[in-house]
Amino acid sequence: METVSSVGKGWYNYYHVSNRYDNPDGKAMTAWYERDLSTEEIKSNNSDIPNREIKNADICRKVAAKFEGVAAANRSKYGSVEEMKSAVWAKYSLGTAYKGLSHEEKTALARTEINMTMFGTVNDGEANIVAKLDGDFSKNSVGRSESESRAFNIKMLGIQIGNVLKNNGIALDELGDNRYWFSINGMTNSLSVSLFGDADGQEDLMQRIENALNTKDNAKQLFFNLLYDSNKRGLIPYSQHAKWKLFNDFKNITGKDISDFKQTDKGFVNSDGVDAKDVYKEALKTSNKVPEAFKGDAYDYFTNLESDALQYTIDEVPDLTLSLEYSNGGILMPGDRTSFDVSI
Repeated sequence: METVSSVGKGWYNYYHVSNRYDNPDGKAMTAWYERDLSTEEIKSNNSDIPNREIKNADICRKVAAKFEGVAAANRSKYGSVEEMKSAVWAKYSLGTAYKGLSHEEKTALARTEINMTMFGTVNDGEANIVAKLDGDFSKNSVGRSESESRAFNIKMLGIQIGNVLKNNGIALDELGDNRYWFSINGMTNSLSVSLFGDADGQEDLMQRIENALNTKDNAKQLFFNLLYDSNKRGLIPYSQHAKWKLFNDFKNITGKDISDFKQTDKGFVNSDGVDAKDVYKEALKTSNKVPEAFKGDAYDYFTNLESDALQYTIDEVPDLTLSLEYSNGGILMPGDRTSFDVSI
């Protein structure tokens, strides 16, 4: 059994492996959001097999959640399957960080990390081995501390941004010593560029930078990098996070913008008086983004998101917008400067 993870942000065949199904547009597929699976729905079944399947799926998703961050970091660091696989196998087989584990455990860890990085999936056989292990699997073969790993990932993200700029015809020496501010709106995945200090004469260059970083999925992936780091450090305002999660889950399943719905005491309704939950439920019936067996759980998840959002007047909650500073090929993440605010 293979379980799709959401935390890999829906990546499927990220490196476009030839023997694996790839989407026609060559882009990543949006997978459904991670959620806990209840066994209550099938407790009256006389067979234990469905319960085992639910339990295995639950284990897979929990293991996937543990590898979300490292999988995202791998996609930022490694440009090819060969480079990524080599680094992952070396991480678990060499050095001292995982020397106390058995060969079977190291193999399960490596395969899980590789699958999560490439496809955003977890196999239940390996997940059942990994689930019994404790530890931070983001450690590399020489046992980087969490702060060292974060510093390394930030450095690699800066390199990645620089490569995107160069690939779009912007030489880094054009930027000089300027300090740029990149802001990404999580609702639209659009990135804007501003400059610390006098921007006179820099307008054309700033527009070129903005255009480059808005190509392909660059802005979206940059947002998720910032979201992962900021959320882990407790920087995301709960109201904005609740709004963002509701908006994205609704958009993912229905293709509609929930901001077009009117907020009421009981939920969100459109101009025809149709409840957003009903719109979501109907779209979910034909959606291929959620496995059939888990559509009921997906609906419950959405209703919980709506309940969280209804604590606030959503129209008055700012969009979740995350920002970083870019200068001389390096970046400063949200919260690393007192002048930073994670939202606008």
